[in-house]
Amino acid sequence: MKLTFKPAPNYRSKQSTTGIMTDLTLCLLAVAVFAVIYYFVAYGSSMGIRVLINLCATVAAALVTEALWFKAMKKDVKEGILSSYGWVTALILTLISSVNASVYALVISTVLAILFGKLVFGGFGQNIFNPAAFGEAVVMSSFAASNADLLSGATPTVAYKGYGWISTADQLSGVIAQYGGLGKMFLGMYDSTMGSTCALLILACLVFLIVRKDIDWQTPVFYIGSVFVISLIVGLARGAGIQYALFNVLAGGVLFGGVFMTTDPVTSPVSIPGKILFAVGAASLTLIIRWKSNLSDGVLYSILLMNMLTPMIDRLMDGSQIKDSKRLVRNMLIGSCCFAAIALIVGIAAIQPKKTAAAEPAVTEVTAAADTEVPEVIISEGN
Repeated sequence: MKLTFKPAPNYRSKQSTTGIMTDLTLCLLAVAVFAVIYYFVAYGSSMGIRVLINLCATVAAALVTEALWFKAMKKDVKEGILSSYGWVTALILTLISSVNASVYALVISTVLAILFGKLVFGGFGQNIFNPAAFGEAVVMSSFAASNADLLSGATPTVAYKGYGWISTADQLSGVIAQYGGLGKMFLGMYDSTMGSTCALLILACLVFLIVRKDIDWQTPVFYIGSVFVISLIVGLARGAGIQYALFNVLAGGVLFGGVFMTTDPVTSPVSIPGKILFAVGAASLTLIIRWKSNLSDGVLYSILLMNMLTPMIDRLMDGSQIKDSKRLVRNMLIGSCCFAAIALIVGIAAIQPKKTAAAEPAVTEVTAAADTEVPEVIISEGN
């Protein structure tokens, strides 16, 4: 494998932090506009306005929290806010949340994400965890009961969780058909978290950010690609094939998380080999969590877990990126293969022998509000 390194001095790069965050903000706003329009058209003006209110409320909460913090720290408030980019955290947190999430829950989670996910560590550039992922974890663990029952239908990940993410090809086709097929899922014409549905738009944002040199392509490409390849192998073993791999990529937060969250330069490794190892590890954990946990989607926690491993990965990849390139690539390949192998073992082991139609799970009730919630499923005794 040939890798292109970026030796010092890094300041020769024409792109600035402000420029990168401006481009990222534009992409997030594009995804937000799509969410507002989709819910406005699909469910009426009240739903579209609700999405807009959620976005505005969390951005305002982020800005107020940072203003009060910098005021208390006796720092210039305007300069602090403009260099902290709290609105980016607020936009991401809202877009990875369900439209059913209450404004109260989103505002409180945004405040906690900004305060304890970033500012207490020293501010932008010094936080350990992705602040938006930290805030969404708060929503999931503490505010699930406050969600409104505006949309009671199950999202794709919740519906497929009823089969444990491992099923026959016919069962998978049935789930996909509920949402209009893979084509409509690619275009985002279905309910999920507010910003994770339109694969076409998210991929367009990925191309834009790569062309503008705002992000390194390795992290999102290896993350999304690893989810696809690992789930393809498991799908082939089950008889579902490429349809299973495409569903794993399109459903849930894989694309949104891969483009907007794994690429966070603060909480991901600094070297290119480290970024690849981080991406493969996050992809493997995403699938393991889907297959073996009570969560319907694994993107959020896989990123948080890999955030914790980032210092270790940086130490593993420590050294001259030119002189030690062979050692770094070897370490990256060994680590990536270990992550992928564990995911494959878990996925293959999760495959159960094909059952007769009478013994297949009969899902009689599925109620959920977001990809990140656990489905309420009643399964017959035959399972």
